[in-house]
Amino acid sequence: MLHSLTLASRTPVLIALILGVCLVQVGNGILQVLLPIRLAEAMAPPLAVGAVASGYSIGFIAGCWAAPWLIGRIGMVRAFGAFALLAGAVTVCLEVLPNPWAWTGMRVLMGMSYVGMLTVAESWLAARAGPGARGSVFSLYMVACKVAVVGGQMLLASPDLPGAWLIAAAAVCYALSLLPVAAVRELPPSMTAAQARMPWRYVRVSPVAFVGCLVIGLCNTAVTGIGPAYLAGMGHSATVIAVIMSGVQVGSTVVQWPIGRLSDRRDRRLVILALAGTSAATALLIAAAGGASETILFVLFTLWGSAALSLYAICVAHANDHAPPGEAVALSSALLLSWALGAALGPMLATLAMECFGSRALFVYVGAVSGVLALFSAWRRWRMPQQRDPPAPQRP
Repeated sequence: MLHSLTLASRTPVLIALILGVCLVQVGNGILQVLLPIRLAEAMAPPLAVGAVASGYSIGFIAGCWAAPWLIGRIGMVRAFGAFALLAGAVTVCLEVLPNPWAWTGMRVLMGMSYVGMLTVAESWLAARAGPGARGSVFSLYMVACKVAVVGGQMLLASPDLPGAWLIAAAAVCYALSLLPVAAVRELPPSMTAAQARMPWRYVRVSPVAFVGCLVIGLCNTAVTGIGPAYLAGMGHSATVIAVIMSGVQVGSTVVQWPIGRLSDRRDRRLVILALAGTSAATALLIAAAGGASETILFVLFTLWGSAALSLYAICVAHANDHAPPGEAVALSSALLLSWALGAALGPMLATLAMECFGSRALFVYVGAVSGVLALFSAWRRWRMPQQRDPPAPQRP
């Protein structure tokens, strides 16, 4: 009861942080679809298109190193404001300087800004949610982010909105994301500059969480990026592909919160083990199904998405359960770096496997990598059975 009252007192802070990130995700949803379309309309060379896409990833990885340093010096709210305003200003420049090579540099800055805002929000959420509710809070956070991204992408469905207006809308969303965060009256968790340590020093905090974030990047980006091409190679129409791929997002959105609630009541390593095992088994079933009926593929893809896309929230919650006091910022940045490295390598490794062994190797690769996470989680649970997640705090 006391824990429920404590969490309720923190609810305004949690809502403000989630709302701020949702505004960021609306802007991201717009640009994820709009920029490739604009490049295609301008008939940009493939090298330029690839450079723009890679620039964002490079900025994301660089931001994982830079964000804790900046946050440690100027504080969470000021850092979030700096990142939000930088993202908004750079987004406006996309319209002012419509050159693919200029866009590459801008996307580097946007990637840095994005990971900086996520680092602030996720570390603050972890510090304020408490161990007994982290799974639930991060699950709701992930669901809200997915809905916001889709909402941003749906704005492009309106033929009455020109590209300049959409870019302006994205810039406004980035700038407005500062408002709910700046309006929080509660002081954010403190962090000194000395605590912005090398990210990989945090692997020992929770090896399962770090391996989990790496595997999520290796697998999820491969399926979401290459999955449509895989289905097209099986002879499915664009409409069928869209329906099947939507099952990935729908499945994870539906089960994310119940899984988060479950992880608050059980050893999170067991939940990670179950999700990784389900992801591995379902991926291998998709590979074996081949050209199965559309209904079977939709069910399998939905089941895979329900498990694979729900892992991140549980991994972040598990890592923060064992974080050293006052170091949630650097830990969140390190987890994002682990995911980013996996996301950069995943599509390349998957396409290499497909070139060597055929298209079905995509899901054999996903199943094998997910299986490694399941086995590692089981091994850690067996080696350290007493490392339980801390109980919910009992505060007056």
